[in-house]
Amino acid sequence: MMEKFFYPKSVAVIGASREERKIGFVLLKNLKEKFKGKVYPVNPNAKEILGLKSFPSVLNIDDEIDLAIVAVKASIVPSILEECGKKGIKNVLIISAGFSESGEEGKKLEKELVEIAKENKIRIVGPNTIGIYNPEVNLDATFFLDSDVEKPKEGNVSFFSQSGTIAVLAMENFSKNGIGVSKVVSYGNGCDINECDLIEYFSKDEKTKVIAGFIEGIKDGKRFLEVIKKCKKPIILLKGGKTESGARAVASHTSSMAGDYIVFSNIMKQFGVIEANTWEELIDLVKIFSNLEKVSGKNLAIITNAGGFGVLASDEAEKNGIKLKEPSEKLKEELRKVLPSYASLKNPIDIIADADSERYRNVFKIMEKYKEFDIYLIIVLVQVPSIDESIVEAILSFKKPKVVVISGKKAKTIYERMIENKIPVFESPERAIKAISKFLSVSFSN
Repeated sequence: MMEKFFYPKSVAVIGASREERKIGFVLLKNLKEKFKGKVYPVNPNAKEILGLKSFPSVLNIDDEIDLAIVAVKASIVPSILEECGKKGIKNVLIISAGFSESGEEGKKLEKELVEIAKENKIRIVGPNTIGIYNPEVNLDATFFLDSDVEKPKEGNVSFFSQSGTIAVLAMENFSKNGIGVSKVVSYGNGCDINECDLIEYFSKDEKTKVIAGFIEGIKDGKRFLEVIKKCKKPIILLKGGKTESGARAVASHTSSMAGDYIVFSNIMKQFGVIEANTWEELIDLVKIFSNLEKVSGKNLAIITNAGGFGVLASDEAEKNGIKLKEPSEKLKEELRKVLPSYASLKNPIDIIADADSERYRNVFKIMEKYKEFDIYLIIVLVQVPSIDESIVEAILSFKKPKVVVISGKKAKTIYERMIENKIPVFESPERAIKAISKFLSVSFSN
């Protein structure tokens, strides 16, 4: 049933508009310009919109409709849903707001939607949502223009969010960080399809490697636990409503129950869900989990030409329970052959600020040969004259799981090339280590 939300062959936009800055116009424009399937505008007051024939109702469309997108005022959504039922449409995305998040009248309207949907065996995403995005089939069922929002390319991350704001900003941040997505869903009030349904679907979706999401509250705790227990893919969650003030905000936003955060957090740890503590950490974790494969052990080596960043990385590693073991004497002997006498051969391995790309490359060759470490943090002070863009090829030549830290004006092009080559790259050693620690703490099978 949920497949047609992401892979429809025909879409009806109910509430399609001729006014350029209205939601119904942007939804139709995105679909017309990108989607390869059939698109039908529905508006009783228009005969044609954006060059497409407009219909007064879905009942006037001769073709079968896989997905209906509803963007009309809340009060008439129930009657629209009734028409979808008569038409035999089983998948409905309700963009419209003004339901349970808006008070008692809205709650009654939402309850009516649920009843109509059950009677007609309709599945609903929404209401109060920004839509669905699936770049694999050029499905941009959102009300954001490309000129206003930078959207990610196709990839292996599926992201869901109760908050529309978080969903759209996630798309922008994923794009900025070179993180490709399989699907993005804003499910709003979740009157029908909720976080449980989405995690369950993504856990079986071949295009999804990493599941990530923002949740404010969980409606069915028992089912949620069953779903995450069965899931064999990494799940990264950011929880809203952790405090009393946050819980009040959640109630007014999507009418969810935030629940006891301490209980939630403990259960997440117990079931192997990776919890992001902040918005920035959510992006960092998605970056590292989407780009790295599972490693066989937890030994981290830090290789740096920047002593200060090496120290900060070491401090953060200890704070996060990562013990930095020293290289063996045999490995140190090999490293001495390619490093100056004043280099530090402990861990971090400080190859000194005058290092060039070739020195990095030589160290990488030795580290690969000895296989004493499972994952590497490579810190490069690119500002020194000896470092140029050839450092990119040196890092790419290193065929081990790796995370890179570079920063500054000179780093811009190198940073972008790291992203292009699917290498997790950070500007801060602390953020890199925090992400690595959570990556190492979770055992999962793809």
